[in-house]
Amino acid sequence: MLFGYLTLASNRRSKDAQQRATLVAALGDPNRAQSILADNESGRADFMIRHKAGETWLLVNEGPDVAFMVEIEGLTDLDKKRLIEVAAGPASLGEGQAKEFVLVSRFTLSGPANVVVSYRLEPGGSQLRRVLQVPAQ
Repeated sequence: MLFGYLTLASNRRSKDAQQRATLVAALGDPNRAQSILADNESGRADFMIRHKAGETWLLVNEGPDVAFMVEIEGLTDLDKKRLIEVAAGPASLGEGQAKEFVLVSRFTLSGPANVVVSYRLEPGGSQLRRVLQVPAQ
């Protein structure tokens, strides 16, 4: 039973690593760890991930513009399982404002993670996406 559990955990990590490697290879620049996916036109709302306490993190809009309809989701299957968004539903974030989320860390689900931030620069504008890395604690 224990061997089966450890095999399953290893398989999950392997699949997660493959998904991350595929993304990095597709982007062609493995040195862009903090923001590995960014829309070229999205330079008006700059996001950062900051640790709050325990497993709670903040997605902070560093500005200068307001980001509308901000949503957070995990990048890979493992990231999606670990991410619990505290403030449900889309939100608008002005400069300096933050959206809180929880990144669950368990024995088999630890280490850094990547989150996808979806937002708009205008209430009815096109959706932009960025991928940010949440560092390991």
